[in-house]
Amino acid sequence: MIATIKTALNTQSISELVEEVSTILETGAGCWKVEYEKRVLFLIVDEIHDRVRIMTPILKEEDLDEDDLWEVMEANFDRSLDARYAIGDGVLWSLFLHPLTDLSRNLFLDGLDQVVTLANNFGGSYCSSDIIFGSD
Repeated sequence: MIATIKTALNTQSISELVEEVSTILETGAGCWKVEYEKRVLFLIVDEIHDRVRIMTPILKEEDLDEDDLWEVMEANFDRSLDARYAIGDGVLWSLFLHPLTDLSRNLFLDGLDQVVTLANNFGGSYCSSDIIFGSD
């Protein structure tokens, strides 16, 4: 049996990966504002609390109508994978939260893609990928 070694990411490796796949707009200690797939994303790494957050704004909370609110709640149940819709600071966000110690390169890159896809699909399919749980 061949053993596979899973290399968890850390702040430094995420920094290198972010530089490789996106355009860095701003950076700070454990945080980045980047352009990725024509969207502005915010990335935050908290090694003390073992968390990574990737997020992009979609629209102001005040512009979210009741039908869209129900759609995003339903999408969080059956049409999004690891990315989710959330409201914070008066903004509807697409975000990915994950423990840092379990985060691989592939999962991080998938998280970036899911956040962008979920944001782009707001008002349409509300999906983060082609996978949908349940049925209509």
